[in-house]
This record gives sequence, C-alpha cells and structure tokens, in this order.
Amino acid sequence: MLSKNKNYLSILKSDAKSIRKKILTLAFQSGGGQHLGGGLSIVEIMCFLYGNFLNINNENKHDISRDRFILSKGHGVLGFYPVLNQYGLISDEILNSYKTELSELISHPIRNIDYGIESSNGSLGHGLSY
Repeated sequence: MLSKNKNYLSILKSDAKSIRKKILTLAFQSGGGQHLGGGLSIVEIMCFLYGNFLNINNENKHDISRDRFILSKGHGVLGFYPVLNQYGLISDEILNSYKTELSELISHPIRNIDYGIESSNGSLGHGLSY
C-alpha cells in the first residue's frame, strides 16, 4: 500500500513500462487488429489499483471479501491482461496464449475468476449494469 512503500511512484513507473512492453509484444504476436489506444491508456491507473489499492491477489481471488475490478471498456483488454500477469493473477504461459487457438484470452474479457476476470464484456459501459 502507498503508506507502507515510499518508493511506490518509481515502482508504478517501472511496472507501467513493463506492462507497455507486454502490450506491444502481445499485439505484435497476435497479428494486429488490436485496440492499442484502449490498452495503453489504462496502464497507470491499473498499476495503481492492482499494485497499491485493490485487495485481490493470487491467494484470495476466490475469497468472498476480495475486491472486484470490472473492466467496463472491453476494448482495453490488451492492457488488462498484462496487468493481471504483472500482479500474479495469470501466468506468463496464459498471457502468451492471447488470441491463439483454444486460448481463453481473446479480444474482449470473458469472466474467469481463476484469472481475476470478474465480468465478460465488450462494448463500453457494460460495467455499470454489471
């Protein structure tokens, strides 16, 4: 949490840089057709939330008292998956399966609590009704 870590800003910057590299790598490996802007635009806020604020991690992702994050703009999923990877909710193997045959990681999130994905969505605004 912020109060416990005085270097949180440098950690946030480092995490954001790592995540942006993962976003570009996934976009390249998947052959294009990605919403890069939607993914890149959410990186810092996602790093702050997952790195400093939300009570969700690999050990408590099925705990009823965990926090829930709903990605309302499904087009930002290219930024969401690398964040889940950065903070230990999905493995490198799962992340690198993005948009490959039989992968559970596609162009819009599909609810999968094991991966820390709380809701399925696509169009903007689905999160509000969820």
